[in-house]
Amino acid sequence: MKWIRSFPLFLLLTYLLLSGCNTTLGLKKQQDNLRIPSWFINPVNKEVIGFIGAAAKFDSQGKINIAGSRKAALALLLTHHQLAFSGFDHAQLQSSAKLVLSQTHTVRFLPEFNHQGVIYSYATLEQNPFSLSQQQTLAHLSRCQFTQCSPSWLCDEKSNTITGVSFFTSSPSQQLSKAQQNANLIANLLYQSQVNATEYLSQSGHEKLAIQSASFSQSSQVSAKTTRTNQLLLKNVCEYNSTLIGNFVLPEPAIKLARDWQSQSMYQDRSLIQGRFGYGGQMSPDLLLSSAIELAIKDALIELAKIKGIEIEQASSLTFNNGYYFISHSKMTVDEQVSGQLLDIKLSYQQDHPIVNVWLLETKQPL
Repeated sequence: MKWIRSFPLFLLLTYLLLSGCNTTLGLKKQQDNLRIPSWFINPVNKEVIGFIGAAAKFDSQGKINIAGSRKAALALLLTHHQLAFSGFDHAQLQSSAKLVLSQTHTVRFLPEFNHQGVIYSYATLEQNPFSLSQQQTLAHLSRCQFTQCSPSWLCDEKSNTITGVSFFTSSPSQQLSKAQQNANLIANLLYQSQVNATEYLSQSGHEKLAIQSASFSQSSQVSAKTTRTNQLLLKNVCEYNSTLIGNFVLPEPAIKLARDWQSQSMYQDRSLIQGRFGYGGQMSPDLLLSSAIELAIKDALIELAKIKGIEIEQASSLTFNNGYYFISHSKMTVDEQVSGQLLDIKLSYQQDHPIVNVWLLETKQPL
């Protein structure tokens, strides 16, 4: 009986998908529960690979900017699948949910939805009506709960993913693309970075008075050696206090990790380093999670560079003045190029300040 009663709904969904109709869903907040299409939360799953485009809700003529958001989604789809298509027709993008690229490729646009002045579109090459209908079911936007590992991908230990985040921007339609830009920045740092760091350590002691003191200072600069655009696929999304957190997948196989891999200093004959940021009151100038992630990555890259090579200069002096007095000065200099693979990242907050831990595995230098 359940199948008979739900069958007309399935027919209706199939008809909507195959007829190429154009529908826009308006979002409503009821009791702070935001319900959105499933494709926004999980644009990629086992059945469907899709891409989200965003644009300001109204175009220059005051019309709903469906064409703008679809064009943004289509551009991502074409880049990922390495397809060439230049026949963008504004009227067709605005009115038709189906776009034929070639005899073998047809793009489907699922019904858009709008929220907070932004219209979002979803583009895919998938043609199966049931798979597409599943992506249209409404769900709650996942709130990132780091300590509870909810959603579960926040705690997945997969070496072919990068976390990209973006705080609510002055141009809300750019938040998704900004998250991807931040993920791309991390990917470039990992691909190859130049590390220059200098550390100073001074120690002194008075034996008779049993006094010892030490001071430490560090200056460093880590910069990516490339500004390339990486092929990043947005797979999952969650939200934390107006910060959008995206799970981006790289086009490379994940490394199989042993159960105790985090406790090792060497893994698969390569150096394994932990980087961290946010402890002991550490704060980035802008207080943003994206900056904290970048600084944790750079911290790990500096440690990788130290393993590759470090130059040490040391000077010591010993004087007698009513007892022994010892002074030591050390200078450590690093000038190396390093590459790493992000094995895992753990995010949390303490008193509204982000805490980030990352684990990097040393990789071979690109040619």
